[in-house]
Amino acid sequence: MKKVVLSFAFSIMALWILVACNNEEIMQSTSEKPTASEVLSEDAKADIFQFNDTIYKSDVAWVDKTEVTQNEKVGEIKRRSSDKDAFDNGTATKLSKGTVLYSTNERKEVLLVSFKGKLKKYIALGEG
Repeated sequence: MKKVVLSFAFSIMALWILVACNNEEIMQSTSEKPTASEVLSEDAKADIFQFNDTIYKSDVAWVDKTEVTQNEKVGEIKRRSSDKDAFDNGTATKLSKGTVLYSTNERKEVLLVSFKGKLKKYIALGEG
């Protein structure tokens, strides 16, 4: 019985020492929405625009296959620019000034635009 108590006490002390001496720093990471600069650095020809501080991108295969219907006008493109460092709300790389942005009934992260006679889908690029 005495050996069991000593073994248990030794185990508790060893565990306490290991925990007390653990000197690792706790790493926290934060994720933020990608910027136009980051997206265009990866793909200089990306078809993107910025709306409500979020970058939206077209030509994403799974989004193009998703069935959505046009809802209401939520905004419009203010200017076109390929300068990745001068991007702000209303700026697009390929869409023309005045292009209307529409919400969808099914997915809040997808916006539609009428581009060359067709509705084109854009997905909000989220944190990650």
